[in-house]
Amino acid sequence: MKKKIIIISSIVIFIGIIGLILLLQKKDVIDENTLYSIKINETILRIERYDYSLGQNQIVGVEKSLDNGKTYEKLTNEGIIVSMEPMFAFLDENQGFIISKANLSSSNEYLGFKVTNDGGKTFSNAIINYDNPDIEVLTITSVPYKENNYLILPCSIYQVKEDKSGYENKNIKFISNDNGITWNLYEKESDNVNKLNIIINDITYEANLEDNETVKEFIKLLPKEFSMNELNGNEKYVYLENNLPTNAINPKFINKGDIYVYGNNCLVIFYKSFETSYSYTKIGHIDNLPDLGNDSLKVKIEKQI
Repeated sequence: MKKKIIIISSIVIFIGIIGLILLLQKKDVIDENTLYSIKINETILRIERYDYSLGQNQIVGVEKSLDNGKTYEKLTNEGIIVSMEPMFAFLDENQGFIISKANLSSSNEYLGFKVTNDGGKTFSNAIINYDNPDIEVLTITSVPYKENNYLILPCSIYQVKEDKSGYENKNIKFISNDNGITWNLYEKESDNVNKLNIIINDITYEANLEDNETVKEFIKLLPKEFSMNELNGNEKYVYLENNLPTNAINPKFINKGDIYVYGNNCLVIFYKSFETSYSYTKIGHIDNLPDLGNDSLKVKIEKQI
Protein backbone atom coordinates (compact mmCIF):
# COMPACT_ATOMS: atom_id res chain seq x y z
CA MET A 1 0.00 0.00 0.00
CA LYS A 2 2.81 2.35 0.92
CA LYS A 3 4.56 1.54 -2.35
CA LYS A 4 1.36 2.25 -4.27
CA ILE A 5 1.01 5.68 -2.63
CA ILE A 6 4.60 6.54 -3.53
CA ILE A 7 4.00 5.56 -7.17
CA ILE A 8 0.81 7.67 -7.37
CA SER A 9 2.59 10.64 -5.76
CA SER A 10 5.41 10.34 -8.27
CA ILE A 11 2.94 10.32 -11.15
CA VAL A 12 1.20 13.43 -9.80
CA ILE A 13 4.52 15.25 -9.41
CA PHE A 14 5.55 14.19 -12.92
CA ILE A 15 2.27 15.45 -14.40
CA GLY A 16 2.69 18.72 -12.48
CA ILE A 17 6.20 19.20 -13.84
CA ILE A 18 5.04 18.52 -17.41
CA GLY A 19 2.19 21.02 -16.96
CA LEU A 20 4.56 23.64 -15.62
CA ILE A 21 6.94 23.13 -18.54
CA LEU A 22 4.07 23.51 -21.04
CA LEU A 23 2.87 26.63 -19.26
CA LEU A 24 6.33 28.17 -19.35
CA GLN A 25 6.72 27.26 -23.01
CA LYS A 26 3.38 28.89 -23.76
CA LYS A 27 4.41 32.02 -21.83
CA ASP A 28 7.70 32.17 -23.74
CA VAL A 29 5.83 32.02 -27.04
CA ILE A 30 3.52 34.86 -25.98
CA ASP A 31 6.41 37.01 -24.77
CA GLU A 32 8.44 36.28 -27.88
CA ASN A 33 5.70 37.41 -30.24
CA THR A 34 4.74 40.52 -28.28
CA LEU A 35 7.20 43.09 -29.60
CA TYR A 36 5.79 46.16 -27.84
CA SER A 37 3.20 46.83 -25.16
CA ILE A 38 1.96 49.94 -23.39
CA LYS A 39 -0.89 50.70 -21.00
CA ILE A 40 -2.67 54.03 -21.57
CA ASN A 41 -5.42 54.71 -19.06
CA GLU A 42 -7.48 51.49 -19.05
CA THR A 43 -6.34 50.38 -22.51
CA ILE A 44 -3.42 48.08 -23.27
CA LEU A 45 -2.02 48.36 -26.79
CA ARG A 46 0.48 45.83 -28.04
CA ILE A 47 2.21 45.07 -31.31
CA GLU A 48 2.17 41.39 -32.05
CA ARG A 49 4.22 39.37 -34.52
CA TYR A 50 2.03 37.11 -36.63
CA ASP A 51 4.57 35.56 -38.98
CA TYR A 52 7.96 35.87 -40.59
CA SER A 53 8.45 37.20 -44.11
CA LEU A 54 11.08 36.85 -46.81
CA GLY A 55 14.25 38.89 -46.54
CA GLN A 56 14.58 38.61 -42.75
CA ASN A 57 11.38 40.53 -42.12
CA GLN A 58 8.35 39.95 -39.93
CA ILE A 59 4.63 40.69 -40.17
CA VAL A 60 3.10 42.62 -37.27
CA GLY A 61 -0.18 44.21 -36.21
CA VAL A 62 -1.77 46.09 -33.33
CA GLU A 63 -4.00 44.48 -30.71
CA LYS A 64 -6.02 46.09 -27.90
CA SER A 65 -7.13 44.89 -24.48
CA LEU A 66 -9.76 46.55 -22.29
CA ASP A 67 -9.70 43.92 -19.52
CA ASN A 68 -6.15 44.32 -18.24
CA GLY A 69 -4.64 41.89 -20.73
CA LYS A 70 -7.00 38.95 -20.29
CA THR A 71 -8.26 39.17 -23.89
CA TYR A 72 -7.06 41.08 -26.94
CA GLU A 73 -8.85 42.36 -30.02
CA LYS A 74 -6.95 42.45 -33.29
CA LEU A 75 -7.13 45.97 -34.75
CA THR A 76 -4.83 46.27 -37.77
CA ASN A 77 -6.68 45.59 -41.01
CA GLU A 78 -3.58 44.44 -42.90
CA GLY A 79 -0.36 43.05 -41.48
CA ILE A 80 2.65 45.39 -41.67
CA ILE A 81 6.05 44.14 -42.82
CA VAL A 82 8.96 45.36 -40.72
CA SER A 83 12.60 44.42 -40.31
CA MET A 84 13.93 42.31 -37.43
CA GLU A 85 14.99 45.51 -35.64
CA PRO A 86 11.93 47.78 -35.71
CA MET A 87 10.91 50.61 -33.39
CA PHE A 88 7.40 51.17 -32.03
CA ALA A 89 5.62 53.88 -30.05
CA PHE A 90 2.09 54.87 -29.11
CA LEU A 91 1.82 58.40 -27.72
CA ASP A 92 -1.86 58.04 -26.82
CA GLU A 93 -4.75 55.66 -27.53
CA ASN A 94 -5.01 56.86 -31.13
CA GLN A 95 -1.59 57.97 -32.32
CA GLY A 96 1.21 55.48 -32.88
CA PHE A 97 4.27 54.87 -35.02
CA ILE A 98 5.92 51.85 -36.59
CA ILE A 99 9.46 52.30 -37.87
CA SER A 100 10.54 49.29 -39.92
CA LYS A 101 14.22 50.01 -39.39
CA ALA A 102 16.29 52.91 -38.13
CA ASN A 103 18.17 53.56 -41.37
CA LEU A 104 15.95 55.03 -44.09
CA SER A 105 17.26 55.43 -47.63
CA SER A 106 16.92 58.50 -49.82
CA SER A 107 16.67 56.21 -52.86
CA ASN A 108 13.12 55.21 -51.88
CA GLU A 109 12.18 58.59 -50.36
CA TYR A 110 12.76 57.43 -46.77
CA LEU A 111 9.92 54.92 -46.76
CA GLY A 112 9.56 52.58 -43.79
CA PHE A 113 8.14 55.03 -41.28
CA LYS A 114 4.39 54.59 -40.68
CA VAL A 115 1.82 56.43 -38.57
CA THR A 116 -1.65 55.63 -37.28
CA ASN A 117 -4.18 58.08 -35.89
CA ASP A 118 -7.01 55.60 -35.35
CA GLY A 119 -5.48 53.40 -32.67
CA GLY A 120 -3.74 50.99 -35.06
CA LYS A 121 -6.59 50.05 -37.40
CA THR A 122 -4.86 51.65 -40.40
CA PHE A 123 -1.34 52.92 -41.02
CA SER A 124 -0.06 55.30 -43.69
CA ASN A 125 3.46 56.15 -44.81
CA ALA A 126 4.84 59.24 -43.10
CA ILE A 127 6.45 61.67 -45.54
CA ILE A 128 9.88 63.03 -44.60
CA ASN A 129 10.74 66.14 -46.61
CA TYR A 130 14.52 66.16 -46.74
CA ASP A 131 16.38 67.18 -49.87
CA ASN A 132 20.10 66.69 -49.35
CA PRO A 133 21.92 65.19 -52.37
CA ASP A 134 24.98 64.39 -50.24
CA ILE A 135 23.07 62.13 -47.85
CA GLU A 136 22.03 58.61 -48.80
CA VAL A 137 20.90 57.36 -45.38
CA LEU A 138 18.84 59.09 -42.72
CA THR A 139 18.98 57.38 -39.32
CA ILE A 140 16.06 57.66 -36.90
CA THR A 141 17.70 57.71 -33.47
CA SER A 142 14.54 57.69 -31.34
CA VAL A 143 10.78 57.35 -31.68
CA PRO A 144 8.74 60.56 -32.10
CA TYR A 145 7.73 62.54 -29.05
CA LYS A 146 5.51 65.54 -28.35
CA GLU A 147 6.88 68.99 -27.62
CA ASN A 148 4.27 71.68 -27.02
CA ASN A 149 1.75 71.27 -29.86
CA TYR A 150 4.18 69.56 -32.22
CA LEU A 151 5.74 66.18 -32.89
CA ILE A 152 9.53 65.86 -32.96
CA LEU A 153 11.49 63.10 -34.70
CA PRO A 154 15.18 62.84 -33.66
CA CYS A 155 17.51 61.68 -36.46
CA SER A 156 21.14 61.71 -37.46
CA ILE A 157 23.12 61.89 -40.69
CA TYR A 158 26.69 60.93 -41.56
CA GLN A 159 28.24 63.86 -43.38
CA VAL A 160 31.51 65.50 -44.38
CA LYS A 161 32.92 67.84 -41.75
CA GLU A 162 32.89 71.54 -42.50
CA ASP A 163 36.71 71.63 -42.67
CA LYS A 164 36.66 68.60 -45.05
CA SER A 165 38.95 66.69 -42.66
CA GLY A 166 36.70 63.63 -42.53
CA TYR A 167 33.18 62.55 -41.66
CA GLU A 168 30.98 63.07 -38.62
CA ASN A 169 27.58 62.16 -37.27
CA LYS A 170 25.26 65.16 -37.03
CA ASN A 171 22.05 65.13 -35.01
CA ILE A 172 19.06 66.75 -36.69
CA LYS A 173 15.34 66.93 -35.93
CA PHE A 174 12.19 66.84 -38.00
CA ILE A 175 8.93 68.43 -36.94
CA SER A 176 5.31 67.61 -37.76
CA ASN A 177 2.21 69.71 -37.14
CA ASP A 178 -0.27 67.43 -38.97
CA ASN A 179 -0.33 64.45 -36.59
CA GLY A 180 2.80 62.81 -37.98
CA ILE A 181 1.78 62.64 -41.65
CA THR A 182 4.48 64.99 -42.99
CA TRP A 183 7.82 65.92 -41.43
CA ASN A 184 10.03 68.92 -42.18
CA LEU A 185 13.54 69.75 -41.03
CA TYR A 186 13.60 71.74 -37.80
CA GLU A 187 16.58 74.08 -37.73
CA LYS A 188 15.55 76.85 -35.35
CA GLU A 189 17.31 77.35 -32.04
CA SER A 190 15.61 78.77 -28.99
CA ASP A 191 17.07 82.27 -29.40
CA ASN A 192 15.74 82.45 -32.97
CA VAL A 193 12.11 81.89 -32.07
CA ASN A 194 10.02 84.73 -33.52
CA LYS A 195 6.51 83.62 -32.58
CA LEU A 196 4.74 82.48 -29.43
CA ASN A 197 1.55 80.59 -28.75
CA ILE A 198 -0.59 82.41 -26.19
CA ILE A 199 -3.25 80.04 -24.84
CA ILE A 200 -6.18 81.67 -23.04
CA ASN A 201 -9.35 79.76 -22.12
CA ASP A 202 -8.22 76.85 -24.35
CA ILE A 203 -7.95 79.18 -27.38
CA THR A 204 -4.51 79.64 -28.96
CA TYR A 205 -3.47 83.07 -30.22
CA GLU A 206 -0.31 83.80 -32.17
CA ALA A 207 2.11 86.46 -30.97
CA ASN A 208 4.81 88.00 -33.17
CA LEU A 209 7.96 88.77 -31.20
CA GLU A 210 10.36 91.69 -31.18
CA ASP A 211 14.06 91.10 -31.84
CA ASN A 212 15.72 92.17 -28.61
CA GLU A 213 17.57 90.83 -25.59
CA THR A 214 14.44 90.93 -23.45
CA VAL A 215 12.71 88.47 -25.76
CA LYS A 216 15.74 86.17 -25.91
CA GLU A 217 15.81 85.89 -22.13
CA PHE A 218 12.05 85.67 -21.74
CA ILE A 219 11.64 82.67 -24.06
CA LYS A 220 14.14 80.75 -21.93
CA LEU A 221 11.44 80.69 -19.24
CA LEU A 222 8.97 78.94 -21.54
CA PRO A 223 6.76 77.00 -21.71
CA LYS A 224 4.99 78.26 -18.62
CA GLU A 225 1.47 78.92 -17.36
CA PHE A 226 0.98 82.26 -15.62
CA SER A 227 -1.80 83.37 -13.28
CA MET A 228 -2.31 86.91 -14.53
CA ASN A 229 -4.08 89.62 -12.54
CA GLU A 230 -6.46 92.30 -13.83
CA LEU A 231 -5.62 96.01 -13.76
CA ASN A 232 -7.37 99.17 -14.96
CA GLY A 233 -9.85 97.38 -17.20
CA ASN A 234 -7.27 97.15 -19.98
CA GLU A 235 -4.43 94.82 -18.98
CA LYS A 236 -3.43 91.51 -17.41
CA TYR A 237 -0.13 91.37 -15.55
CA VAL A 238 2.11 88.99 -13.63
CA TYR A 239 5.45 89.41 -11.87
CA LEU A 240 8.08 87.01 -13.19
CA GLU A 241 10.43 85.05 -10.97
CA ASN A 242 13.41 86.27 -13.01
CA ASN A 243 14.52 89.79 -13.86
CA LEU A 244 14.94 90.48 -17.57
CA PRO A 245 17.31 92.83 -19.41
CA THR A 246 15.22 95.79 -20.56
CA ASN A 247 15.40 98.93 -22.66
CA ALA A 248 12.26 100.81 -21.70
CA ILE A 249 10.78 103.59 -23.79
CA ASN A 250 7.47 105.44 -23.76
CA PRO A 251 5.45 104.09 -26.72
CA LYS A 252 2.89 106.91 -26.18
CA PHE A 253 0.13 104.64 -27.48
CA ILE A 254 -0.71 101.07 -26.46
CA ASN A 255 -2.34 98.87 -29.09
CA LYS A 256 -4.75 96.11 -28.17
CA GLY A 257 -2.73 92.86 -28.13
CA ASP A 258 0.62 94.45 -27.21
CA ILE A 259 2.87 92.50 -24.84
CA TYR A 260 5.28 94.52 -22.71
CA VAL A 261 7.58 94.23 -19.73
CA TYR A 262 7.11 96.95 -17.13
CA GLY A 263 10.19 97.53 -15.00
CA ASN A 264 12.36 94.44 -15.35
CA ASN A 265 10.04 91.64 -14.27
CA CYS A 266 6.37 92.56 -14.78
CA LEU A 267 4.84 90.92 -17.84
CA VAL A 268 1.82 92.81 -19.21
CA ILE A 269 -0.71 91.85 -21.89
CA PHE A 270 -2.94 94.73 -22.97
CA TYR A 271 -6.40 93.88 -24.26
CA LYS A 272 -7.51 97.47 -25.01
CA SER A 273 -5.91 100.39 -26.86
CA PHE A 274 -5.17 103.70 -25.13
CA GLU A 275 -2.61 106.48 -24.74
CA THR A 276 0.06 106.09 -22.04
CA SER A 277 2.77 108.09 -20.32
CA TYR A 278 4.51 105.01 -18.90
CA SER A 279 7.66 103.38 -20.28
CA TYR A 280 7.88 99.71 -21.25
CA THR A 281 10.06 97.23 -23.11
CA LYS A 282 8.11 95.58 -25.90
CA ILE A 283 7.98 91.78 -26.14
CA GLY A 284 5.59 91.41 -29.07
CA HIS A 285 2.01 91.65 -30.27
CA ILE A 286 -0.97 89.26 -30.29
CA ASP A 287 -3.21 89.45 -33.34
CA ASN A 288 -6.99 89.32 -32.89
CA LEU A 289 -6.88 89.36 -29.10
CA PRO A 290 -10.43 89.74 -27.68
CA ASP A 291 -11.53 91.67 -24.63
CA LEU A 292 -10.29 89.54 -21.72
CA GLY A 293 -12.80 90.81 -19.17
CA ASN A 294 -12.23 92.05 -15.64
CA ASP A 295 -11.24 88.82 -13.93
CA SER A 296 -7.84 87.26 -13.31
CA LEU A 297 -7.06 84.36 -15.63
CA LYS A 298 -4.51 81.71 -16.47
CA VAL A 299 -2.40 82.24 -19.57
CA LYS A 300 -0.08 79.60 -20.99
CA ILE A 301 2.77 80.86 -23.14
CA GLU A 302 4.92 78.56 -25.24
CA LYS A 303 7.40 78.82 -28.08
CA GLN A 304 5.98 78.29 -31.53
CA ILE A 305 8.30 75.86 -33.29
